[in-house]
This record gives sequence, C-alpha cells and structure tokens, in this order.
Amino acid sequence: MKRNLFFLAGFLLALLFFVQSGYARTVTAIGEGQTRQAAINNGIRAAVEEALGALVTSHSNVAQGKLVFDRITSASAGYVKRYQVLAEGKDPVTDVYKVKLSVELDDIKLKNAVAQFMEDPKFQRTFQETKFDERKVIVLYKPRTGLDIPYDSKAVQSVMDLIQDRLASKGFRVFLPDQLKRIRGRAAEMVVDEESAINIARQETGDAVVLVSFDAGKKPTSDGYYLIYATLTLKAYDCTTGELFAAVQDRGKTITSGGDYGLQDGVARVAIKIGPRVVDRLVGKIVRRFSGARAKFAMVIIRNVSLNEQDQVEDILEELGWRYRIARQTGSYMEIEVFNEADPTSIRRILRKTFKRKQLPLEPAEISGTRIIFEGSYSGAGGGY
Repeated sequence: MKRNLFFLAGFLLALLFFVQSGYARTVTAIGEGQTRQAAINNGIRAAVEEALGALVTSHSNVAQGKLVFDRITSASAGYVKRYQVLAEGKDPVTDVYKVKLSVELDDIKLKNAVAQFMEDPKFQRTFQETKFDERKVIVLYKPRTGLDIPYDSKAVQSVMDLIQDRLASKGFRVFLPDQLKRIRGRAAEMVVDEESAINIARQETGDAVVLVSFDAGKKPTSDGYYLIYATLTLKAYDCTTGELFAAVQDRGKTITSGGDYGLQDGVARVAIKIGPRVVDRLVGKIVRRFSGARAKFAMVIIRNVSLNEQDQVEDILEELGWRYRIARQTGSYMEIEVFNEADPTSIRRILRKTFKRKQLPLEPAEISGTRIIFEGSYSGAGGGY
C-alpha cells in the first residue's frame, strides 16, 4: 500500500512538473542600453517580441513575422517568469551596455494575449506582418545645397539618432556613417550623389540606404532676433534595384537670438520639432517595402552576353517556371527581377547548374544580398556595364 502511495505521489509530482514546464518558453535574447538595467529591460522586450513572432506564425490568417504591439511589449515584465544574465559588458567604442539573457516566459499568458487579439479585427491591424532581423539599412548624410548643416552638428546628429532608434525598434540592423568609418574607413563626405551612396550600401550588403539632407537659413527680425527656417529631406533606395521607394520632407521654423550658439540651438529645436514626424513617415514606408506581404525577389545581373544568349536566359527562366521582369537591358548587359520564394543562394545555385547543363557560358561572379551577378564571355560591342 505504501509503495503504491509513494508511486502515486511521485507520478503526481512528475505530472505537475511536466505541466508547469509546458507553460514556460525559454528564449535567448540580446539587450542594449545606456545602463545595465536599460539593457536588461530591452533584452526582455526583445525576448517577448521573438516569442510572439513564433506564436503569430501558427495563425493561418497572419503572414510570417513578428508581432509588434505596444499593449504586450510595453508590459514585457508581466510575461516573464524569470531571467538569467548569461553575458554582459560595455562596448568600448559606442559606450553602450550589452547583455545576453536567457528569459523564461509564461507561454500561457502569451498565447491567451495573441488569441484575444486574433479574435478582434481592431487588434489585428496592429500586427506587423514581417520579420526584419536580417534586414540591413545604411543611413548616410548627403548635403544638397550650400546651406546644408554640418554632419557633426547637434541638429543632424539628433535626426540620425532618431532614424537609428526608430528602425532598430522595428528590428532592422542600422549602420550610420560613423560605424562605416570604423569598419572600412569610409567618411560621410564620400557621399556626393545617390549612385555613390547606393554603391557604398551594396558593398556593405545593405538592403536599403537612407539619405539624409538638412538645410537651413536665417532672416533677421525687427526686434533683433533671427527667424530660423529649416528643411529636412529623407530618401530611401532599395539597394537591390536602385529604386527610390520613399521620399519624405518637412519644413519648420523658430525664433532665436543671434550668435553661433543661438543659431545652432534654433536649428536643433526645429530638428526636434519636425524630426519625429518625418522619420516616422519614412520608417513606415521602409516597413511596408520589406513587409512579408510583398513578393520576394532577387536581382539577377547578366553581363557580357550576346543577344542570342540573353534570349536563352529568358527561355531558361520560363522553363523553370519563375516569374520575372526585365528591369534593364542594354547591349550585352541585362538586369532581371526574379520573383521567387527561394533565398538568393538557392537561386544562384539553380541558375548555375542550369546554365551549365544548357552549355550556356555564364559563370557566377558575385552575390551581394539579393543581387546575383553572372559573367559571360561575349566580347562584342554593345555597351556592357
């Protein structure tokens, strides 16, 4: 009898442990912040968002991606059973504190929260149907006129930091000019036009490049002050296609006293006033551009090929059953947008094998992000790039 009671008690304890463990979900996350506690808080928030993203994919009416919803993520601590700091330290370059956390989350609470939102159409609009943690955005400052504000000014730095903060909050990997300079010695002054900016971003395997322009002027007033007016322009280009897909602009003005400090402070106040709404509009367009709802595609570039070989390439794409669009074609050069769910590496491998089987003299030359370049052997005249 006692043996049976011990067995029953052991079984119940094991069952209780199994049930309790089923309620938990453990996530490893990275957090950054100006202080240790801020880094921990951000790490917990990131863990909650990651767990929510996994839950969202289980619902058939929501595309794969993360759930970014303030009602949940702003109360991240309420879904945490416990956490452990696995590693921590301060970046000697950026002076930012970083932590690596193991976070145990209450799975039942999270599932109930998601289920509630899924049942209510009002809440479904707050789902962000995408995942951006592998998307890289390069942000560069490009002077447009002789009235542009210096890059190291308080106003420009405020705007650059704001862009970084907004994009990072959506999960994008963001690189500013200072970071690029540390990586490869590139300075902001190298950006003289849109083409050079896109090329820099492509070399850094960026998915998008954002160009920031901020110019200002001043007029004296009758009472001895100055009227400061400034224009902030933000443009975003797709690094794969070179396409301008977002352009936002806003103007602002303020009154300030004379002197260098007064003028700089006035421009900074305009930046603080108009910056958030301009940046939010830009980030919204970037999010929509790289949303999971948008057709996935790779840019296949064919260089040094004859017209006959170009026709063969199109025949091959049709045989493979891939949707495509000729984005650019001139002489011995062509750019093809290939719409396919496969990743660029797989597309490159399939094309390489198919070209070889068809005895088409095209060799893979380079792959950068979603840009795949094949090189031919045609040497005739025809304006290759």
